[in-house]
Amino acid sequence: MSAAVGMLVALAGLGALVWVRVRTHLAYFQQEEYDNARFLRAIPRVRLFDIRASAATLALWAVATGSGWEGALPWLLGAAWAGIAAQEARWRFKKPLAMTDRARRLFALAAGLGAVPALGLAAWHPLGAVAGLQALPLALIAANLMLAPLQARINARYVAEAEAKLAALAPVTIGVTGSFGKTTVKHILAELLGAAGPVFWSRGSINTVLGLTRHIRERLQPAHRYFVAEMGAYGLGSIARLCAFAKPRYGIVTAVGLAHAERFGSLEVTARAKSELVADVVARGGTAIVAEEVAPLAPFAALRAGAPDRVLVVGRAEGCDVRILAAEGSGDDWQVTLGFPFRPGTPELTLTLPLLGAHNVTNLALAVAMVAVVAPEALPGLPRIAPNIPQIPHRLQKKDTGRGPLILDDAYNANEDGFLNALDVARELADRRGGRAVLVTPGVAELGSAHDAVHARLGKAAAAACDEVLAIGPERMAAFTAAAQGGRARVQAVPSLAAARAALEPLKLGPADVLLYENDLPDLLEDRRLL
Repeated sequence: MSAAVGMLVALAGLGALVWVRVRTHLAYFQQEEYDNARFLRAIPRVRLFDIRASAATLALWAVATGSGWEGALPWLLGAAWAGIAAQEARWRFKKPLAMTDRARRLFALAAGLGAVPALGLAAWHPLGAVAGLQALPLALIAANLMLAPLQARINARYVAEAEAKLAALAPVTIGVTGSFGKTTVKHILAELLGAAGPVFWSRGSINTVLGLTRHIRERLQPAHRYFVAEMGAYGLGSIARLCAFAKPRYGIVTAVGLAHAERFGSLEVTARAKSELVADVVARGGTAIVAEEVAPLAPFAALRAGAPDRVLVVGRAEGCDVRILAAEGSGDDWQVTLGFPFRPGTPELTLTLPLLGAHNVTNLALAVAMVAVVAPEALPGLPRIAPNIPQIPHRLQKKDTGRGPLILDDAYNANEDGFLNALDVARELADRRGGRAVLVTPGVAELGSAHDAVHARLGKAAAAACDEVLAIGPERMAAFTAAAQGGRARVQAVPSLAAARAALEPLKLGPADVLLYENDLPDLLEDRRLL
């Protein structure tokens, strides 16, 4: 009887651990967008295999069998497994697990697939639990494969509903893409275009077919005159699929750069991927707008040569269709003057932009250029609207608490140019306030073979601009920390964002100081937890 009760205690503890561990794996799996191959690659990289429970199991088994305490082993194992489960259940992720319907289905099936062999093996022999725990990530992948046909049918139904709603309401659709800047341009354009009529757009970085589908089904209304759709690319064909779904009449390409180079492999492939929006818009007889740095790239140059009146260029150079004639920073604002050579007779326009960073001058110009194309009658009202454009969350967002340092939240930045702009802003504001410029950063992700070269440049710039640098994740930031040594900045390497915040305490930052949070990587790229 006592042995049976002990076994039940052990299996209950193990069952609790399986339940919690599958949720932990699901949080990482969701961050990998339910991609089986990417999750498999993450298992050794992020250390998503069991260590603590396996080590405890082996140690308790060895001690119990060596000392003749086999009768106590199930009780000890049950307590150890339950204790680890209780501790892990309290873990918090920077990007918490969103328990959507899909996540619930995956969790239920994966928990069942993982629990049956784990509990069965443990009942056969205590060390069988080790094999069961190590197999839990594979149970999640198996559950995803089994549910894939059902998920595909659900997704297809939702997409069809969103497409039908778009066709019925027929808003003027504008696609926005680019290696960086697309979310900011979307925000600015939505605010400015509101002068011409109600605008439907998704806040944040909603830029996939399924993400847009959900927002269209839930939020698009008959009153919406315009639809601004952010379009993200995960490879060649991504934007083409988005265009087939949203059918944009107009488009904006903000930039083509090394952001997400790991996905594309080269700048040339990135340019081809982003040009899919321009090609689609031109084929529909619409108009596309591109930044002047984008226009010379081969796919864009070819599209412009074939349809010069429908591919407009925005920039400072003569020959641009919309020109940035002047841009002067004053305090926390920019005074930007734009000209419109593509539309003779349109007067120059001077606007106040209340966003930090020189890169936002081009972002503003791209948005105003689109207003000039789709709603030129709204242009005279833009100088009244532009000063009230709200700060864009986590994109060089200024947070002044009054008592502590001025915080610059650039957590959603993921590119070299924006990083360098943020450093300039931090230094300028710190000098103006008479304080220190302090940088907290894990660097930039998805740079592929350019990772070390880019981080070496960023480290050198950070050393010149900042007084204190906290580099998160020394193993992936070696080039950055090496390049940052020897400059004006004192450099500290820390393992996580939480550790960086703890390291800020001794600095005693005050109201004169500027604290820049530059980029924030998901748990998959920053934390290596001890499972």
